[in-house]
Amino acid sequence: MICSHCSKRISIDQIAEQRGQGFTAQIRCPHCSAWLGRTAWLLRLKLIGFYTALVMAGLAWWLPDWRGGCTVMAILGVITLLLSHMMDQLQVVERPPQVDDSAERQRYR
Repeated sequence: MICSHCSKRISIDQIAEQRGQGFTAQIRCPHCSAWLGRTAWLLRLKLIGFYTALVMAGLAWWLPDWRGGCTVMAILGVITLLLSHMMDQLQVVERPPQVDDSAERQRYR
């Protein structure tokens, strides 16, 4: 994975903090401490596309009378799955606090 805030590669072994479960799960980047998550509605759309394609392909296999309509629905399910997969990226949910290191601030310390 690549952090969308600092653009550094994140290994699964480096992830120490996680919050939430299921579609709303978020992880903290070990490099910049930003909270990252995925869009829940895209994950749901991806699952709907997968199961639609799977069920329709099964119905097209076992019910020859329905083969034409089920094949079209299976293809639409695969298209939905692929499009939602390409759109689904890690997004910054909460940015890390900014540290003010300006020269003017350094004078008053």
